[in-house]
Amino acid sequence: MPVSPEDLGRVIWENDNRGRDHSMQPAGVPPLAPGSTGAAPKTAIDYLARPIGDVCQNQQGVLPMNCYSPAKGRVPSGQDLLHNGTPPAPVGAEMAERLLSALASIINGDNTAARAVTNRLTIRQFRSLSEGEQTDFINEIWGAVATAHAFNQRPSVMFDPDYDDTSGDRPLPTSICPVAAGANAFRKRLSGKQPFRELGVGFRVDGSDDSSITRIIRNGMTQQRLAGDFMLVRRGLRLDGTVMMDATQARVWTGNHDIFNESAVCVSRNFFGGTAFPERETNGLCYLWAVDCLSLDGFDTEGYQLGLGGARQWRPGEKAFPSIPAARVLGYVQIDRRGAPATGGWRVDISKDAKWTLTGSPSVAQRVYMEDELAAWRGGSYTIPATFDFAT
Repeated sequence: MPVSPEDLGRVIWENDNRGRDHSMQPAGVPPLAPGSTGAAPKTAIDYLARPIGDVCQNQQGVLPMNCYSPAKGRVPSGQDLLHNGTPPAPVGAEMAERLLSALASIINGDNTAARAVTNRLTIRQFRSLSEGEQTDFINEIWGAVATAHAFNQRPSVMFDPDYDDTSGDRPLPTSICPVAAGANAFRKRLSGKQPFRELGVGFRVDGSDDSSITRIIRNGMTQQRLAGDFMLVRRGLRLDGTVMMDATQARVWTGNHDIFNESAVCVSRNFFGGTAFPERETNGLCYLWAVDCLSLDGFDTEGYQLGLGGARQWRPGEKAFPSIPAARVLGYVQIDRRGAPATGGWRVDISKDAKWTLTGSPSVAQRVYMEDELAAWRGGSYTIPATFDFAT
């Protein structure tokens, strides 16, 4: 039941703050008295004086933009605190979705840096801001959660290991393949070479039906964040009007330094790495594409992550681009994804009849490379181990 306007500013604090850490509370929120347990005598509290971050609570199965903190007894829900009672004016529905999208994403970022932003402003203060000022504040949260990176590197200077060793947890070399068709032991096929730097061929799964083929041949590959309906319905994020919609910059989470996948078109420099897309749990037939990145400017995700503490290094090697123009799409092959084992990694089958359907004009060297990569995997059922996925 919605909290009435007269209750919002001053409601009864009934033991709900027992054990609460008040060290980061904004001015105006009464702390517990020394030695108090939060029990009687009851103390009045102004809930609009709480930090703006208190309106959000991540909940399993709830889209980020709908992750309001639930009501607890007489304590209003985050939705009540943003929308009910005047003054100050209620927060608009779309603005609230933008705010909740940023707050719910703190889980992926540097929590200390993000809370330093959200603890500066109370719910009342946020509601008192103009829409422009509210957007500026939301952008501050995003700045603490996901750093911006320009697409300004060519593949010829991106990281591409020159070693052959696959042990440990450092990035795997390019041209990883099974030691024999169907074998679940792997090696580097092109010893001593750096195929991605030399040829610029990347791989990614994109689509599973004829409409996806038509879309990619016609329009190329684009960032998912530019598809507003997809972001709202599938990802539960409202990014429009915020810095997160700047398509000229990739975004990287400040918590684990992993890329925000929807902020770029991500490819693997390894054929097998491309089969991990779009999700480890993917089941069924889908299309693996080869793309020509050689003359494109991108962001070297793995190069950025190298040496960063806590980085979520993806061993097959990830590169990010603002888009892959249709003219740079070289071809596709159908593969069969079979989900992921409980121990991690993923499963994929490559038919003995698998072959490239060319849609572009690869160079002779690129065409040979594509054919040899497919030939090395053709006719096998593979379980890519967790040790070949993310570094641990």
